[in-house]
Amino acid sequence: MKKPSKIGLYIAKIHQTSDRLFSKKLREHNLADLNPSQGRVLFALREQDLISIQELANRTSLSNSTLTVVLDKLESKKLIERVHSKEDRRKYLIKLKKKFFEDLEIYNKIILEMSRIFYEDFPLEEIEDFENKLLIILNNLEKYEKL
Repeated sequence: MKKPSKIGLYIAKIHQTSDRLFSKKLREHNLADLNPSQGRVLFALREQDLISIQELANRTSLSNSTLTVVLDKLESKKLIERVHSKEDRRKYLIKLKKKFFEDLEIYNKIILEMSRIFYEDFPLEEIEDFENKLLIILNNLEKYEKL
């Protein structure tokens, strides 16, 4: 019998350690009132805002209930707002507000710092291949999650 893989353990530890480090970076930049889940949502919205809550849940891998709590917090901080879809008034889209863009340079700096830390000992030519392999793992997990 083959020895069990440690990938799940490594991914969990990477996630936990990354969240702690991200929180530390937020505190260092006077953004301590944000947590890693909120940062993940803001990062996804920075890529594209005016998206549905379901699409945001898919992009962040947060459950709808967790995402709702995160969105409530971000809305109370005046970083996002819920707006009615023009196509379907029953549907809300999530939009970044001006305050987020005022702090965007700081968010970008933190994201670049985190990327630098993630890839510190990687040869440049291996980064894209590594990310492609991570994407394959993510796709495999998502495929089985839907079964």
